Amino acid sequence: MKHKSIFGILLAGTLLLSAAGCGGDPKPARHVHDWGEWQITQPTCEEKGEKKRVCKTDPTHTEREEIPALGHKWSTEWTMEADGHYHECENGCGGRKDEGEHVFKNGKCETCGYALTPSALRYEEVLAEDGTATYSVIGWEEGVTDRTQLVIPEEYEGKPVVSIGESAFDVDDGDGDATLNSVYLPQSVKDIGEYAFYGCSGLKSVNLENVENLYKGAFYECTGLERAEMGKLQTLGQYAFYGCASLSYVRVEGIKTFEEQALRNCPALERVDFGDGVETLADYTFYESDGVRFLSFGKGFSQEVTINSFPSGLEWVEVSAENATYATEGGVLYNKGKTEIVCVPLAIGGRVAVADGVTEIKAVKTHFMNHPYVTSITIPASVESVESGFLSKAFKGCHALAEIYDLSAAVEFENPDDFGLNEGVVIHTALSEKSVVTDPDENGFVWRTDGNELHAYFGKETELTLPDEYNGASYSVHARAFYTGGLTKVTVPSNVSALGEDCFYGNTGLEEVKIEEGTEEIGTGAFNGCSALAKIALPKSLKKVGAGAFASCGALGRVDYAGTVSEWAAIEFGNSLSNVFVTSSKEKLATLYLGDGNPLPEKIAIEGIEQVGNYAFYGAPVKEVKVGKGVKKLGQDAFTYCAGLKTVVLGEDIEYFRYAFTNGSPIEKFYYEGSEETWETLNNGNGGSSALRSAAVYFFAKEAPESGNGWHYGSNGEIEEW
Repeated sequence: MKHKSIFGILLAGTLLLSAAGCGGDPKPARHVHDWGEWQITQPTCEEKGEKKRVCKTDPTHTEREEIPALGHKWSTEWTMEADGHYHECENGCGGRKDEGEHVFKNGKCETCGYALTPSALRYEEVLAEDGTATYSVIGWEEGVTDRTQLVIPEEYEGKPVVSIGESAFDVDDGDGDATLNSVYLPQSVKDIGEYAFYGCSGLKSVNLENVENLYKGAFYECTGLERAEMGKLQTLGQYAFYGCASLSYVRVEGIKTFEEQALRNCPALERVDFGDGVETLADYTFYESDGVRFLSFGKGFSQEVTINSFPSGLEWVEVSAENATYATEGGVLYNKGKTEIVCVPLAIGGRVAVADGVTEIKAVKTHFMNHPYVTSITIPASVESVESGFLSKAFKGCHALAEIYDLSAAVEFENPDDFGLNEGVVIHTALSEKSVVTDPDENGFVWRTDGNELHAYFGKETELTLPDEYNGASYSVHARAFYTGGLTKVTVPSNVSALGEDCFYGNTGLEEVKIEEGTEEIGTGAFNGCSALAKIALPKSLKKVGAGAFASCGALGRVDYAGTVSEWAAIEFGNSLSNVFVTSSKEKLATLYLGDGNPLPEKIAIEGIEQVGNYAFYGAPVKEVKVGKGVKKLGQDAFTYCAGLKTVVLGEDIEYFRYAFTNGSPIEKFYYEGSEETWETLNNGNGGSSALRSAAVYFFAKEAPESGNGWHYGSNGEIEEW
């Protein structure tokens, strides 16, 4: 224990000597701070400030105090500029909040009250019967060059401005003012005169909420106008919005007089909401405005409705629950008690369930006849009869109809004619039975699930590529699936096996079609009436083209076929308007380009197939045809109306060509690879053609015959007569 204590004392002493000597610095003595003046960094609205001072004795010593940020002090008044408004900070920092563009109503910003400067206008004083004076705007002041913005004041010379005069802003001799793009009306303006804004094509919007009388042609051919909302309207004059090509939405409240054709020729118009005051629609209200998809009516609507009362593109109609005359359910118009169908909109699509309580479905257009977009109809138990007859069927023209849920014990569907031209309609007797048709998918395609079939198209695309497959497999396209649509370009992929009857019928804007390898059949009338179709590509997999597939395709100029002449010859065509050489008249010829990239030659050779299809070269611009090895039969009218055809070579395998050269082919020489005896047997029997009896016939002979017409192939492979 003693040794440890002595060692500890020695160690402590050693440490003490190290601190005091051997080059170590002594601990500095403490001093009293001698502080300098405070240095102040002022705070801002968003940044903190600071107070700071430094010790004069030892400048490394500082003292700091934080000064809180001031925070913005926002003015309660708006700061207004020509292009917008904001609240400004009163502390002078330049800060802004609530910045926004002006939203004008009646010439004043609804948010800040910024008033537009009234335009330089001409006025006319109007005296009422009681002597009260008001003013009407009659046009721009002379010399006004900037006419892009029209601002009408509430008063002029202390009197209210209440109207806009006839043709006030039709400034270019009936052609309208294309420069005017915005109009600001005060609350005082109640009347807009006849043709006041005629042809102002640059005008996009105008606030009409306070206008009471909108007279004849007020916005006639204002082609840029997009919306019209009228809250207190009493008069909507004839042609008020005629030709407003961009108008897509209209709301009319409080109306008393609704004149004819007020919304005529508005192709972009999709929705119209009529308020409680509207009782009847004028004649031809929607004439040439077939794009209207949705109509709603208030409690006053009571006119008798026919299918012509509404636009043909209508998909949905609604009426107020307070309406005493009508009721709606699922977009369909009924009488108030829902015991009678008044009108099923012509363009309603998909599934339609008839309201429970209806007792009869009639064979009239207002019910279901000629409604091409309905895919499924549910007939409730209350229905006692479905009208049909020899010429008129209740569901005639329902091209997309795939199924009926017949819940009525009184109605039985036994005759397929009940469905007009449609085929394969499935009848269900209980709602629990699985549907055979899908709702439109995200791209607008409707599918028939019991046959892998593209049943209908409810989409809006104009340049369309059909789906690659359905449920991982190939599919066909249903008859009339794209009937009278708005397509301009179509691509049919390889997994489409067949195009159904009339599937693209009446797509008058369709210009180009590409059918990829794999499709085997084009149905009857598939492209009938596609009057703009200029170009089509066909696959060599094609085996059959139905009658009239290209009827009335007068613009068709180029056809690209992926196969050879012989492969084209093997296609079975339904009639003269199912190939592409004669599309609307015998004078109209399309040019057929083959798989080698070259057009159909004037001299063609066919071999390796057993039969040349009916109408295969009807009207084709060929001059010489060689029917070679293996070909046994030439189909009906295979070479009829080939106006330049003068030479035909028939192979020795031929067995039948009776109706192949019926009319209009001025054949001069026939070279038959068989003998004269065989020819006589063939041509005088059922296999030959009387159309050839005026032509000179030559029979094959390796050596020159002693008499008669003989021929052989020369050293260059060309025909040589003996």
